[in-house]
Formats: sequence, structure tokens, C-alpha cells
Amino acid sequence: MAVFRILIGFIAAVATAAIVGSAFGTQIGILALAKAGGAVPLSLRLSMTWSDIQNFGPAYAAVIAIGFAAAFSVAAYLKRILVPLAPLAYPLAGAAAIAAALVLMTLWFKGETVVAATRDALGFTLQCLAGALGGAVFGWIAKKRN
Repeated sequence: MAVFRILIGFIAAVATAAIVGSAFGTQIGILALAKAGGAVPLSLRLSMTWSDIQNFGPAYAAVIAIGFAAAFSVAAYLKRILVPLAPLAYPLAGAAAIAAALVLMTLWFKGETVVAATRDALGFTLQCLAGALGGAVFGWIAKKRN
């Protein structure tokens, strides 16, 4: 049953990070509109967020899945060595995976930031937070129950 828990946890973690990351990205874009003087009503905010989750989310989920596979494997090993930090292993791994993916994508595209919402510190931090939430979901679901 451990493999099943890990698989379900992984899928839930990727979905969480992709959905939350997409929603955060939308809100960063809306914030830029508001700074430019455009008010965005709640109904349009929700519509834009849902659209981004549907359109950006799946591709982002694929990138997240690759990063999480590597990061969670390392975290599973390190949490056995660094026992006091074990509860933070997967959230930190999730945040690190997102940060690494964003930096690697920027390097791959010769300095162009592919995810527009990460062009400032707030957007980058929110994407890392989405990764941390995904890691927390994984840790909670995959945790061995007594």
C-alpha cells in the first residue's frame, strides 16, 4: 500500500502546485493591470483564474512533475539523515523544485523568463510557495500511518 500512497500523494502534490501556481500567476498579472490603473472585477478575476488553470496548468504540471520526482527522491533520503528537519523535507523540496525549474527554464531560453508571473520577486516567491504546498500535500498523503 505504500506505493499506492506515494503515487496518489505525488499526483495530488503536482495537481496542487500546478493549480495554486497557475492561480497565483493570474493574480500577479491582475495586480500588474491594477497598477496600470485598470480595476478588475471579481467575476473577471475568477474567469481569468479558471482559464489559466485550464490552459497553463497542464503544461506547468508536466514541468512540476519532473522537478518533484527528483526533489522528493532526494528529500526522502535526506529526511532520514536530518531527522529534526524531516517534517519540512517535502515542502522544502517542493519549493526548491519550482525554483530550480524556473531558473533552468530562464537559462534554457537565454535569459527570457518563460513564466511571466515570475519576473519579480513576489511572483517567484508565490510560485515557490505553490511548490511548498505541493510538497506538504505529498508529505501528508504519503506519510506512513500507524
